[in-house]
Amino acid sequence: MTPHVVDVLVPVALDQVYSYRVPAGLELAPGDVVAVPLGAREALGVVWADNPNPNPRLHNRLKDVDEKLDVPPLKPELRQFVDWVSGYTLASRGMVLRMALRMGNDLGPGRERVGVRLAGRRRSA
Repeated sequence: MTPHVVDVLVPVALDQVYSYRVPAGLELAPGDVVAVPLGAREALGVVWADNPNPNPRLHNRLKDVDEKLDVPPLKPELRQFVDWVSGYTLASRGMVLRMALRMGNDLGPGRERVGVRLAGRRRSA
């Protein structure tokens, strides 16, 4: 039996999707936000499409989707918009997706901001 494979777009500076195996018992559809292994780290991504004909030479190298996040899926209109903006601005689809995924605290903690505040008395001129 051939495994179910999906193409996942990750928000990195690349214009390609990566293929991942779907573990048994996990139902995924295009637009679902998932956690996937990417190199030595885990990354968030969006299921961009089903892949009914994965490359048979890569079968033993495909990694599994780690989990499906409990957030609303991206609508088809938004995925088409990401593709359109990428083509119009010549930016990679991954970077446009990064912009579209900025949903506040739903996708993890925000970046820590570090600042400096000057204290003390001011001298009058």
